[in-house]
Amino acid sequence: MNSENMRRFSLSLWERAGVRDQIRRLPWFETILIVVVMSMSLYAALSDAQNLSLRWFTRDDAYYYFKVAQNISEGYGSTFDRINPTNGYHPLWMSICIPIFALARFDLVLPLRILLLVMSGLSVATGILLYRLIGKVFAPAIGAIAALFWVFSFDVLGIVYQHGLETGIAAFFVVLLVYKLFEFEKSWRKNAVSRRQILILGIIAALAMFSRLDLVFLAGIVGLWILFRGHLLRYFLPLDIASIMISTLLAFVLRAGLPDYYQLANVALVMAFCGLIVKIPCTFLFGLYQHSGLSNSRELLKRLFLSTITSSAIVGALIPTSIRLGMLEGSFPRITILTDFIFTFILFGISRLIFIGLQTNRTIQYGSDDKPLAYFLKHWKQWFSEGLVYYSVVLGPLGIYMLWNKLAFGTFSPVSGQIKQWWADLPGRAYGGSSRDILSFLGINYWSDGNAWNPASRIIGFWAENLYKMRIIDTWRYLILLTLLALIFYFVLRSNRQKGKRAVTQLAIIPLLSGAWLQVLYYNSSGYASFKEWYWVSQLILIVLSLSLMLGMLYKLLHRFQYAQIAFWILAVYMGISMGAAFWKNIHTSMPYNYWSADAPFIDVGPLLEEHTEPGSLIGITGGGNIGYFIHDRTILNMDGLINSYAYFQALQVGQAGTYLENIGLDYVLANPVILDQQPYKGQYNEYMDHLNIYYGGKQLMRYGAP
Repeated sequence: MNSENMRRFSLSLWERAGVRDQIRRLPWFETILIVVVMSMSLYAALSDAQNLSLRWFTRDDAYYYFKVAQNISEGYGSTFDRINPTNGYHPLWMSICIPIFALARFDLVLPLRILLLVMSGLSVATGILLYRLIGKVFAPAIGAIAALFWVFSFDVLGIVYQHGLETGIAAFFVVLLVYKLFEFEKSWRKNAVSRRQILILGIIAALAMFSRLDLVFLAGIVGLWILFRGHLLRYFLPLDIASIMISTLLAFVLRAGLPDYYQLANVALVMAFCGLIVKIPCTFLFGLYQHSGLSNSRELLKRLFLSTITSSAIVGALIPTSIRLGMLEGSFPRITILTDFIFTFILFGISRLIFIGLQTNRTIQYGSDDKPLAYFLKHWKQWFSEGLVYYSVVLGPLGIYMLWNKLAFGTFSPVSGQIKQWWADLPGRAYGGSSRDILSFLGINYWSDGNAWNPASRIIGFWAENLYKMRIIDTWRYLILLTLLALIFYFVLRSNRQKGKRAVTQLAIIPLLSGAWLQVLYYNSSGYASFKEWYWVSQLILIVLSLSLMLGMLYKLLHRFQYAQIAFWILAVYMGISMGAAFWKNIHTSMPYNYWSADAPFIDVGPLLEEHTEPGSLIGITGGGNIGYFIHDRTILNMDGLINSYAYFQALQVGQAGTYLENIGLDYVLANPVILDQQPYKGQYNEYMDHLNIYYGGKQLMRYGAP
């Protein structure tokens, strides 16, 4: 057989075996992404042991998880110090940490190496989900750009993965939920919805919620998005819920100012709750959830005015009456009714005007134009039965979790969140405090700790500084710039209305937006201190999806040109190479090999404490997560209460924490004495402390015990 015949024979076998088709079907982008990201991560994970503690996992909050997980795995129960039971963590991430940190009994660094790989695996898995989701909504090249940004962005790394906290698993389940909602969106328009589909979505939503408990708002809104499919309720109700909360709270903030608003917060929250009960039914009864109410702008404005003034009058009567009857304590500025009316009218109107603006001749008119009450009677049984399936999966386990907390720890919710709300009520700001300006209240102050929309808000803030030559934040100019960018986003959607509406729906932008705003308002409406950047996972995902939507709409404008797809793939390749190279450079620089001596400490303060305290000592620190994990033959007790017991929190509130620590046998304290004289401690340990002449980083070692 000559060479040409051999080549043809081999090619025939190749084609018969289907190898060519298999190669074509191989997910090359995903494979390359996994190999590249995990190779870099493996390099980092196998580097010097001290890199893991001094350069990668550096936040106390992560070691709260690590030490508690280690103690659980060794049979000590849910405790940081093996004395006080604690629930100051999110449950799903703790359950993942337990088997990993069971290995800490053999080697303290081995679990950190494994965890780095786990976090990287979550990163690349989330990136692949984004690639598949956005690739199906627009084009694979757009999905590739989103995925590459996610896995190689330093902002994403710093917010989501490098701390070793729950944000990594939360981001994965939020994106998985959006991806499954996309599949559900494609399915329900063609086939009947089964209870199994709703059950699966409920399970994923519950997993997202147990990843970070404040994602309960997203889980709740997603239920509305699922149940009201095929009806205008699904689009407007999530936005209306967020709008009602924003309108009411802003009315009080503008009237009282910050921080004085927090003296009225109780009344404001009750009024917001009444607004939800009253305004939504009024909006429904006036036909603003039906196409007949949105036939034109004039009809919309008439119905909206009648609905808003009716509901405002009802709420405006309920609140003062409740105060006079003694059912509600606090003062009620009546001007807030007018302000709330204006904001409600504007926000409800904006969402509906946008809907009208995106209408096309091909818009499908879901549902009927029955009278609102008849419409409700026609559909309520289906909504109730499906809602029972979804919310039983989401809220049932949440109820069981809260009951277990009460029985095991004495309180229904994690004590760490309660402590931060308590800090916000105190006059001192040692741990930050409640919002002091309206931008921080809304989570868009790019200079504050509560910046919920990073990195978008930071970039826009810098634009505002350069545009206006601002040295400090000018609230109105900053808000004007945000409004202009929102208008640009709207007109991009109008460039292809059909595709724009479909993309907003398929990417679940509306439930994500509503859930993200409700989470921000939850923290700021009643006061919260010591915000952390990793709280805002759904906001970050929403930013990535929104930017992908903008890029995808640009692709749709240009895809008719012959080489548009190639151009976007070139952009993706360039982005992957440039961002990947920068990412690798960062890992190579920060995670060196043979840099540290073998006996170098994993935490700098460790040798000092081991030198000046006796083995078996119980040492109190206002924090102490990483020290508690790495110290030998000593036990660290957390004094700020975030990973301590509910009983300690109660003692701290009434000024008896010093006695509490004396009773459990605390031996030493390492802290800044000035901080201990301020709120929230306010000198309640002073009578038990004997100051030693030993200092570290502004902290002093003190012997603890009765004089």
